[in-house]
Amino acid sequence: MEMDNEYLSQLDKAIALKQEWFDRERLPQLLESYRLFYSCIKNLNEMLTKKDLIVPDPYKLDRRISEIVVTPTTPFSDGEMQTVLGERISEFETMLDFICMYFRFSTENLTIDKIKKLLDLNKVFDWANLSMNSAHCNTRNLATVINQARVNSPAVVLSNITDSLEKCKNVTIEINKVLNEMGTFQKEYIKLRLRKDILLNSEFDAQKAFSSPDEEVAEIKRVFGKVGGKKAFYIDLVNEIVREDQDPNREDIKAKVLTSLGIPQKVVKQEKKGPDPKEMLIQTVVALSGLAPVIGALKDKMADNFDLLFTEKKTFFAKLIASLKKAFGIKEKERICNVSVTDTKTGAKSVTRIVAREFLADLEKKQRIYGSFSINGPELGKIRSSTEENILIFLNKQISENQQLFTIINALDEHFKANVEILLRPKVKGLKIDLSSYKNLIVAVNKKRGEYISVREEIEQMEKLGINK
Repeated sequence: MEMDNEYLSQLDKAIALKQEWFDRERLPQLLESYRLFYSCIKNLNEMLTKKDLIVPDPYKLDRRISEIVVTPTTPFSDGEMQTVLGERISEFETMLDFICMYFRFSTENLTIDKIKKLLDLNKVFDWANLSMNSAHCNTRNLATVINQARVNSPAVVLSNITDSLEKCKNVTIEINKVLNEMGTFQKEYIKLRLRKDILLNSEFDAQKAFSSPDEEVAEIKRVFGKVGGKKAFYIDLVNEIVREDQDPNREDIKAKVLTSLGIPQKVVKQEKKGPDPKEMLIQTVVALSGLAPVIGALKDKMADNFDLLFTEKKTFFAKLIASLKKAFGIKEKERICNVSVTDTKTGAKSVTRIVAREFLADLEKKQRIYGSFSINGPELGKIRSSTEENILIFLNKQISENQQLFTIINALDEHFKANVEILLRPKVKGLKIDLSSYKNLIVAVNKKRGEYISVREEIEQMEKLGINK
């Protein structure tokens, strides 16, 4: 038995092409994945810090990093959660920043040891299984503070949290995939170097080595001891080389190695048909469900503000009148206020009569209806069975009503602040943050409707020209 020079030549060519592919395509993609990961972690860190759920590392800016260091995963007590978790998230963010800014993404630099460290870094938090019941200390405590952050948060913040966590989960899967690909490549690269540096070395006794698998292992060890220097000796990879050389199924083993080094062919995607306009309308209706929690929050705050607005001084005479009304079953007088409303388009002012009970009931009805438009909501099936025209009419009505409602609530916010009794004004609940979320959601729904109209107009134009879309 002797050295298979043809296999060595094929290996050399395949590894050179794979290395060039990694450096040109795959590793730049890996860097972009790390940049997205860093952005999401930075966003989560800032959000949790602003809510005082974690304490940021005070020495974060003083850290000087020159190599990859895996963030600790050792257990800590519940009493240390804010500080220790804050330090670990800060350290994790800083490490990602270092990787994005200073780490060189090349096959030459991304060694097996560095790949292992990067894979271990991705295990610091289990983004795919972020649960308060997790056995991993970091993951369990992060899930706990994330859950606390969701409580009473506006819809925009909730969406931001969900989006960041979903991206963290997906991007770590992609990063791990590329790192494992690189690990496989690096092993084959090391095996090729061993073949060139050891098996082709004049010191290597090929006749003795190829007499048996054990002899080849022994001969590789002997020559490596002389010429290997400080390089690591990987016995598992040496055993793989021996199997490729002497195993009864060595031809199949070699074929599998060469196949693993192949460059993936770019899949030419078939041109997709244009978007389904009706489904776009359905998704716009689903987007209305995002209004439900915001309207609910506004309703609750305004109910309290109406109570403050119509609070009467508890004089003896007022208490007597209230008792008599209750005794004789006389209904309380409707709570009505006249609010100055400014038209956002024209700037014209008008006075709107608000009956508090009816106004709050209307908000509660809207909250209930919009809540039923979620993906699994009971009303979505009815919407799907309607025609595009009827769905669009419904959407136009809802968007118009919500735009008008936003203007009225904005005016009510000013009315409460100006007309509640002076001593009670500190108790008035501000609506600006919720109104901002409300406005953003209305704009998002309106944008989706606009996208539908554009697609529908394009389809109709194509049909007029006799072109199938």
